Amino acid sequence: RGQRTRRDTMPVGTGIKREKVPLQQVLLQLSPFYWQGDASWAWNTKVPFWTGSGEMEAFCELFFDNLATLLGVTGAAMDVGNLAGLGSFSPATDLFKATVTSEWTRIYYDWNIPACGLGLLFGNIWFAWLATRLATKENRLDVTAQPYGMNTTVIYITIYAISLPGLQAGFAKYNPGTGASDADSVALGKKAAEFGWKVSVATNFIIGFMEILGCFLGDLIRNTVPTAAVYVPLAGVGFVWLAFSPMLTIAKSPMMCLLPFMVVVFGFFGNVRYPVYGKVTFPIALMAILMSVIFGWAGACKRSTEEIGGAYGPVTVSDFYNGFRAIPGTGASGTCQGTDGNAAKAAWKTYAFKGDIFGGFGSGLSGLSESSLMDDFAAPALLFGMIGFLGTMTCVESAEAAGDAYPMSEIMIVDGIGTCMAALAGGMFGTTVYIGHPVHKALGAKIGYSILNGIIYFIFLSTGLFACLYNVIPECANGAILVFVGLLLARQGFEETPERHYPCLLLGLMPFICNWAWLESDGNASKNMGVLSLGPSGGIVQGIILAALTAWAIDRKFEEVTVFSIIIAFLSLFGIAFSHNDLVYSYGVWGAEHQTLKVYADGSGVDKDTGTPEEAFNGWRWCVAFFMVAFFAACHIPFQKGNKYTKFEAIPPRIEDDAEDPYDYSVHAAKEAAEIPK
Repeated sequence: RGQRTRRDTMPVGTGIKREKVPLQQVLLQLSPFYWQGDASWAWNTKVPFWTGSGEMEAFCELFFDNLATLLGVTGAAMDVGNLAGLGSFSPATDLFKATVTSEWTRIYYDWNIPACGLGLLFGNIWFAWLATRLATKENRLDVTAQPYGMNTTVIYITIYAISLPGLQAGFAKYNPGTGASDADSVALGKKAAEFGWKVSVATNFIIGFMEILGCFLGDLIRNTVPTAAVYVPLAGVGFVWLAFSPMLTIAKSPMMCLLPFMVVVFGFFGNVRYPVYGKVTFPIALMAILMSVIFGWAGACKRSTEEIGGAYGPVTVSDFYNGFRAIPGTGASGTCQGTDGNAAKAAWKTYAFKGDIFGGFGSGLSGLSESSLMDDFAAPALLFGMIGFLGTMTCVESAEAAGDAYPMSEIMIVDGIGTCMAALAGGMFGTTVYIGHPVHKALGAKIGYSILNGIIYFIFLSTGLFACLYNVIPECANGAILVFVGLLLARQGFEETPERHYPCLLLGLMPFICNWAWLESDGNASKNMGVLSLGPSGGIVQGIILAALTAWAIDRKFEEVTVFSIIIAFLSLFGIAFSHNDLVYSYGVWGAEHQTLKVYADGSGVDKDTGTPEEAFNGWRWCVAFFMVAFFAACHIPFQKGNKYTKFEAIPPRIEDDAEDPYDYSVHAAKEAAEIPK
């Protein structure tokens, strides 16, 4: 096969493969000070702050990427408030239920959202500074800051796995019953909502702390597992959550969203630019957003609010297209989120430059003392933190492939500090380094886009303006940009992976698809046990494991398959890998016990603590299965050529060369012919 050529439209890497480094150097890199060496820590003012249209494009992409996450998760958070409050089936006064929902909404906008702005400001400025230090260290100015934003994958998991059960627990704890007075209903409803918020904040703090601890593992993992496994989070999140999921939103409202999507394709993939004056061009991302907003407010997503009747009952067409999971009444406005004039006016009147901003600073961490819940939430929080630093590992690898080699340990520490800082300020959501650095570098961005993103978000999120923004920008407005970023990042996963490992990368995408299906089916209540086994925790852990095992299998590295399978076998016992351990169903959502530390059934049929059927605890089954794989792989070792333990050479040697293709039989035939004695 000939050498693959790089495309001219949007390069996302240098094409230079990172070499594995000796273990001694890997251990040295665990120190956050090793990378800096003797280079100056001062801000390098020679690095350009702004590079023109490319910097603007990068800023728009990062800004709207973060905005898409915040808009999407805000919708999910509002649904959580409705499910645990107004939508609760537990006996309580209507005023108590309504107060739980309204107070949850107020806390979300007044306490959680400003805390997110603080975390974004910290991370964006830090990574701009880090980029200038890289410029000093390598004596060059063509550096691009790592993008920084909301931790999309973990947020979507925790909003349903932590916040909803926590809010439901607060509802149960402070429920005054059906005969309570109005004053008691209001007072206790506020306490219930605050309880759910405190538990969410405390869990977020644990996740951040776990991300900090990840600094000791990042370089070790990426230097050990195959390249395909390292790029699985990048390709999985890129394809499923940044491309596939937004494309579904675009498909719901084609009159509003299809043309903006094509503008992005023309502009970013086709490299078409639209001049404004001289060399100044109109930012592609901003053009797409403005088109969606104009089309949406012109009525492009309006739907009928008349009931369909028949088998559908009181559901309207608008409930299907503009509502939440076709629940009656959720599409009552007749138009989609972000295009409802009444909702926009109400948000401005209630939140713009008003409210108890940062009113929860420090008090949210008191949720750590709620032992009745934190005992259950601590284990998944540690796992969610691991998911965060595994994603960070991929981002660092991606940036290095694009030409900017940043320190893994420092970036993981900063990620964790940013999340802990947000939790201290009252935030339920974590922050992290973003995938997308190669895109921003290809656009020519340096550091200005990162600094501007942090400052603008801090202003938007700490002044109450975000609630207004949520109600004036349609959900799909950001979708076109996200699809572009997602597809480009998925492409980078393939470009940096040896061709023979393409099947591994595709296999690694499957857990991400399962995670989407898991969350999509009525708030992660899928009845498909295969989906529930592959889909937990964003699919990241399962995706990395599958890609690594299959890549080593293709390369005939039987020792690695044996050892790794034994490790995963033990991890499967504790809910870290594959062990779908939960059949607890509560209001349409699988409970947090999905990741509890259950090992095996004792034969009684029902768990004494939770009442869950013990047959639901599948960790031991996966443990046995991986030990079977380990045994089978080990049986190959004595028969492999080139192995010091070999007794009978019947199996081809290990593949160590990335350019080698095990399916190219002409090459193997030539090698075997060369080995025949003359």
